Amino acid sequence: MSVQAKSKLPMLCGTVIVSEVLVLYFAGLTGYGLRPDLVPYGVFVGLLTFTALVLIAAAALLPRRRFEQRPGILLGWIGQGLILGLGIIMPALIIIAVIFGSMWALGAYWGRRIDRESAEREA
Repeated sequence: MSVQAKSKLPMLCGTVIVSEVLVLYFAGLTGYGLRPDLVPYGVFVGLLTFTALVLIAAAALLPRRRFEQRPGILLGWIGQGLILGLGIIMPALIIIAVIFGSMWALGAYWGRRIDRESAEREA
């Protein structure tokens, strides 16, 4: 019975998510200065907090072992969609969603590819 090696997904995707949560925090501070007109500031902060919690849950639920099935990747995509949706309230978040969404996609792609190639090399 062999033990599966660790996945590279948490390292690549987790870094993107932690950075994104920090950027969301600063977006909240910026929103305080801009005072979005569509919703009260408290609602905006609540939506940002919910999105950040989804992203933190995604980071915690990323696959730890190669080829393990956990909901972290799906939650990460949901978080990217939530940030894109928050762009309705604060348009600068659309840019953040595109940049971090691209980084998320690349991290997920390269993490899975590295895991697959490592498994082939070890076989």
